[in-house]
Amino acid sequence: MSFQNSSRSAVYLSLRGISAAVLTASVLFFVAGCGAKSTNANSARGDDGKQQTPATPAEAARTLDLSTIALAAGAKPSARHVASLSYVVTGGNVKAVFEFHKKALLAQGWKELANGSVTAQSASGMFSKNGFAVSLTTFPNGQGEILVSLQNHGNVRPGQLPVPDDGKPIYIGDASAMYVTESTVPTTADTVRGLLTAKGWIPYGGAGDSIWYKQNGVRANVTVSSAPAQGGKTMVSYTTELLSADIPAPPDATELRYADQTQELSFQTATEKPAILDFYRTALAPAKWEATLDHVVETDGADTMIFRNPAKDMLTLAFPRRGHGNLRVSIHYQTGAEIAELDRQIKAQKPALRAAAEAREKEAAARFAEANKPVPKITVPVPTDARDVEIKADEIKFTLAKGKGKSAAETLQKQLIAVGWHEDIVTLDAMAGALSFSKEKQSLTISYTDTDFTPAEVTISSASGELETAPASQ
Repeated sequence: MSFQNSSRSAVYLSLRGISAAVLTASVLFFVAGCGAKSTNANSARGDDGKQQTPATPAEAARTLDLSTIALAAGAKPSARHVASLSYVVTGGNVKAVFEFHKKALLAQGWKELANGSVTAQSASGMFSKNGFAVSLTTFPNGQGEILVSLQNHGNVRPGQLPVPDDGKPIYIGDASAMYVTESTVPTTADTVRGLLTAKGWIPYGGAGDSIWYKQNGVRANVTVSSAPAQGGKTMVSYTTELLSADIPAPPDATELRYADQTQELSFQTATEKPAILDFYRTALAPAKWEATLDHVVETDGADTMIFRNPAKDMLTLAFPRRGHGNLRVSIHYQTGAEIAELDRQIKAQKPALRAAAEAREKEAAARFAEANKPVPKITVPVPTDARDVEIKADEIKFTLAKGKGKSAAETLQKQLIAVGWHEDIVTLDAMAGALSFSKEKQSLTISYTDTDFTPAEVTISSASGELETAPASQ
């Protein structure tokens, strides 16, 4: 992987901003905080009452692009996308931050919808324009900061989605719609699936009782469950949201998940890799996406193929290392503006990164030089009356007249200490002895035997430097 790609990945990870949990919490807060709205068929249509075709992210951006709107004073850096925006404000208050975004939306021709709520503790509201609905929430995080969330719900209102013939509305609003039926949960789920797919909605993952369906850039979240306190009836609940990235998925995809905060789709499939590559080449071609190479390359431990479009947006199709079971696939979307910003930050960081790399190289070179610095020779004075002297690089041996071993060792001891050697171990007996010395990174050992029957034998050895002899001082 190139330095630039590695840096881009690192920078992108640092910019992902507020977690998905924060956005989910804010959306749930909004839905729970808005008051009930009377059932009204027109709320399921555009501002002019006409039926709406689910918009693409690019079409939605012409009405509102949340990746480019101004942020309130005190905003911390965060990831910014077309359809969703979550960030933290330091200082300020809930009302002021809410009014900041409300004023900006109204100035752009958005209309505030009913049932909003603004208090000192929390604020929520919805706005509409050109058939699109946007929710805005602000509330404290308990740490002296304000959490801000804006979510474009797309141009398809929940009450516009098809329902079973026996479905009776119990609530239809701008953010959600709920119905009850007399049918069982499995029957109702099958009916809803058939109705939605007949209208062009494609299954797009799910969790628990909820199934998600996508058409263009709009995702419908559908929950079919047993209605509480309704005598065994079934509840059907709809919400809708705009996605910042319109990423297709193969029909057999399982464990499918899309997160707008990262603009990444992941799933598993029983289909083999070549067929998945062919699927994406074909599925992306109508939108003029083209693979930059005709083969995958390994990047960060995964086989990867990059697609680009005329707007310089990028899709990264990746196959993480496969274990047992189905093939794992992820597709990460980045806009041309995001890529340009990442490249700008990489370029801005290059001088500091280069300086840090050069400093590391100098430090490593210094350590290498120190480790490989020539070790100075160790000069050992040999008594002038020494006989049978044997000299090797790491050892010197000689003999002395019997009875002189200890005195020779003591003389060498004084001479070595005088030139800076440190005495570590000393054993001096008449018949045998041993002394060890150290100096900086070098060591030296002197041993002798003197039985009084044969000449004294003296050995001087070192494992950390070459030995050389010098006449003993008189």
